[in-house]
Amino acid sequence: MSFFWLALFSYLFESYSILEKAENDGFFYKNAEVVEVSACKPEKNAVCVQYKGKTYLAKKSGNLEIEAKTVNDSIQLTVSPDPAYISYFLYIQTGCAVHKVQITKREIVLEEKAANITRLQITGTGVGGPEILWSRKFKEEKLPPFSENFGKSLDLLRKSCKKSVVSIDSGLEEAAGKSLAKIQNEGLKHYSSKDGGIRHTGIHKKILGENLFAAKTEAEAWKMLVSSPSHLYNLINPQFRHYFYAIKKEKDEVTGAIVFSE
Repeated sequence: MSFFWLALFSYLFESYSILEKAENDGFFYKNAEVVEVSACKPEKNAVCVQYKGKTYLAKKSGNLEIEAKTVNDSIQLTVSPDPAYISYFLYIQTGCAVHKVQITKREIVLEEKAANITRLQITGTGVGGPEILWSRKFKEEKLPPFSENFGKSLDLLRKSCKKSVVSIDSGLEEAAGKSLAKIQNEGLKHYSSKDGGIRHTGIHKKILGENLFAAKTEAEAWKMLVSSPSHLYNLINPQFRHYFYAIKKEKDEVTGAIVFSE
C-alpha cells in the first residue's frame, strides 16, 4: 500500500473519532470536512471539537440539509437534498431491527415511536456508491462485541438478534477479494468507473450486499460496523444466508470487505 493510502486511512480513523465526538455536541453530519485549527470559532453547520489535545473544526460538506425534531413522541425529518446524490435512503434502527426505506419526499414523519428508536441514518448514492451522510443516535443499544474474529462475531450477533446464522460461501471469495483490492487502490468506495461494483464481479445472485471497512484493529472495525445502521442492516439481514469476508492486516490498520448473498 502506498504512503498516500496509509495517510488516507489514518485520516479516516481520526475523522471517524472526531465526528463521533461532534455528534455528542449535536453535529450529526458525516459528509464533513475535518481540519485541525489553532483557534476555533463556531459557525453555521460546523462544530469545534477537542480531540487528543488538539482542536478541530468539523464542517458539513455539500448542500444536504437535515432537520430532525420530536413532536408528540413522533420524529419528524425535513430533508433538503443535494443534487450530487441520485438517491437517498433512511435506515431506522430499533434495537436489533433495522428498516431501510427510500426517501422520496422532503417531509417525513416516522411511524415508529421516538422512544423505541436507537439510531437514524441517511445515506446518499453518489458516483462511488452509497455514502453515509447523516447519523443520529437517540439511545444506547448494546450489541454483541467483537469476539476473536469476524466469523464468530457475526454468528453471535445474528443469534442474539434471533436471525439464522449465515455460512461461508467460497463462491463469494473472488468478489470479496476484488472489493478488498478496490479499497487498497481507491479507498472506501463501493463503485468505481473502472471496475463497477459488486454486481460486476460475475456473481449470479438475486440478492447481494457488501460492507467495507478500514480501522486500526478488527475489534474497532466491528464496533464501527454494528454502530452504523446501514452496515448493521447487512449483518443481520434475514435474506442473507451466505457470506465471505476478506481482510488485510498491516502494521497500523486493517481493511476488509464482507460480501453477503441469499
